[in-house]
Amino acid sequence: MGKSDDMPGSLDVDITGDEQAPLKEQKQVSSPILRRRLVSHPKVEDVNHDNTEADPSKLVKLDAAAQAHIEKHRKLQEDLTDEMVGLARQLKESSLTMNQSLQDTEKLLDSTEKAVEHSLASTGHVNARAMEIYSQSFKTTCFTWLLIFVMTCIFIMVVLLIRVT
Repeated sequence: MGKSDDMPGSLDVDITGDEQAPLKEQKQVSSPILRRRLVSHPKVEDVNHDNTEADPSKLVKLDAAAQAHIEKHRKLQEDLTDEMVGLARQLKESSLTMNQSLQDTEKLLDSTEKAVEHSLASTGHVNARAMEIYSQSFKTTCFTWLLIFVMTCIFIMVVLLIRVT
């Protein structure tokens, strides 16, 4: 269990979970501003040279099928990561759209509130004017009823005067 060249097509893998182990050449791939992750591309030649420094008790030999299985899962994980990045981008875009919609609604509500306040002020002014006109018309109405009563009395007196004479 020392070097990778013991078995053709095998790769030494660190099973301790130590990501800083110098077993593979690591290349940083980043997408625009969203994330940065390390993508490892194993090279057998580099692994052979780096294994001299690693502890042989922490290394496990993997055959070609195991390597293919690991690569399959690594690819699946990268695809899921890319899909999550896409979903995060969509979530960000939809939240920005919702934020813009809320700002537009807030502006609309502010203008509606100002219009309602203006309408209430106008209604108050018109209501005060209507009460003033009503009070003046009440005085006029009383005067009109008094004149009708006086005219009726005069009419009755004229009719009685004509009958009596």
